Amino acid sequence: LDEKLSKKIKRIDIGAKTISNIYEDLTYLTLDNKIISQNENLDLSKIVHQRLEYFKTLADVKKIELIENIEDDVIIFCDVKKISKLIDNLLSNAIKYNKVKGFIKVTITKKSLIVEDSGKGMTEDQVEQLFERYIRFDKSVGGFGIGLNIVSMIAKEYNFKINVESEIKIGTKMELIWEN
Repeated sequence: LDEKLSKKIKRIDIGAKTISNIYEDLTYLTLDNKIISQNENLDLSKIVHQRLEYFKTLADVKKIELIENIEDDVIIFCDVKKISKLIDNLLSNAIKYNKVKGFIKVTITKKSLIVEDSGKGMTEDQVEQLFERYIRFDKSVGGFGIGLNIVSMIAKEYNFKINVESEIKIGTKMELIWEN
């Protein structure tokens, strides 16, 4: 493809992924009490690789380096759609609030998933409000303030603990911890 057509296709791809993620989030919130989890043993390592591949186009726009530190064969008992939605929201935020030429590091161990970014960071007060629905700290980027509320809901369902560390102009580290 010539460069002009390639850029157009990339923009269409990004737009489609953005709309798809918003639709999935709104559907999740609307149907929350009616969604029955289809829990099974899942290869989290494989799912995270797939989700990183999905978000690569969005990261490339901001020239964000995706760093993978993923143990193989990390198995988690969960619903595939819910864990994918959780991962998607963490990655989406890490891209959205990151700087141009920044990085996102994703680490998976047998007991945790960590998403670190070189983004804007947050104050302690903002971190305390982070998982409240419709809370947004930066109106210059798109969103409705529902993504991390969904992360919180899914984490509660599966008794995952979430640790958040953030520093203004340095970045944010979101750590999800579970018991096997």
